Amino acid sequence: MKVAIVLPRGMHFGPNGATSIDIVAHDLWQTSRFRDQTYVLGENLDAAFEGVDFRAVEGRSQRQLISGFVKALKADRPDVIIVHQHPETAARIAKAMAPMPVILHRHGLLKQQRSAFSRWLKELQFQRFRRIIFVSDFIRDQFLLQFPQFEASSQVIYNGVDTRHWCPLEKSLHLIYVGRAREDKGLLPLINAFADLSKHPDAMGWRLKLVLGVQTEAEQVFARHLTGVTKRINGIDILQNLTSEQVRFELGTASIAALPSIVKEGFPRAVVEAMACGCATIATAQGGTLQAAGNGALLLENPDADDFKDRLRQAILQLMSDDEARASLAAAGRKRALDALQIAVVSGETDDLLVKLAGGQ
Repeated sequence: MKVAIVLPRGMHFGPNGATSIDIVAHDLWQTSRFRDQTYVLGENLDAAFEGVDFRAVEGRSQRQLISGFVKALKADRPDVIIVHQHPETAARIAKAMAPMPVILHRHGLLKQQRSAFSRWLKELQFQRFRRIIFVSDFIRDQFLLQFPQFEASSQVIYNGVDTRHWCPLEKSLHLIYVGRAREDKGLLPLINAFADLSKHPDAMGWRLKLVLGVQTEAEQVFARHLTGVTKRINGIDILQNLTSEQVRFELGTASIAALPSIVKEGFPRAVVEAMACGCATIATAQGGTLQAAGNGALLLENPDADDFKDRLRQAILQLMSDDEARASLAAAGRKRALDALQIAVVSGETDDLLVKLAGGQ
């Protein structure tokens, strides 16, 4: 069975600068039983992931890029098409390639459609998809509040992780953040909480590593702001745009991961990776993080409350000062990844769906 994966504008399907969506697409390809019959369409980039049949499509505008996708798909005629994240791209492809089955793989919340007209336009798009995959029940439930008529054509498949590679290494006294350089990820409360601990006896010897993904202009501006803020604080290291292998090493050697997102995440891959790497993980109790973390992380309520920084500081200090508590939480996170989030299981679910849809079901 021939499978085409389409990554819309803004994706970067390579080891340097890959988004979390690119990594999910790569890992699903890598563990799929159809990997040798699968290719990926995306924007041109310097170096794609090794071993993948990646086919670059040119297009200065989004419309031109989508036209390029359609042209490439018509020339090759795959059995099934998966389009990640972007409904507009997926809908135009589905219309052009009908009756070929097209799947929309949705990783984040859909914006609230405020008018009847905008809801109608979205309905037209969603009607074209044979199936809509959501990475968490939270995202699917929010979608169905707006579009309950698509319940039968939607399903949840969690993001998985390869626990053979994302695994604990020799740990050091590092507190780590991994994620985009965005204010709504809770970076400022984290930095301030760490700064408040700088002279606490139980925090002596600990460092904070900020492993930032910096791609957009807004992220570049915020990363520069963070550099200025942290210059006045001892013990903070900022690392930008690491490869997946480098991120695995940093998480593998970190003892605590703090991922205090203020925004409601769909199914945060950074939390899954941190747990798999044996970090005692702190996150926030909202959105898809609840499903991703299960009982494998310490979850803090109400990250937008005024006292969030203080509660975050207390949680970090508790884990820094109590070796047994830190080891217990790290073990719970690793178990969560092993029991529920193995990439082989997730990939198998996806492959079974592809077979079903390609067979006309």
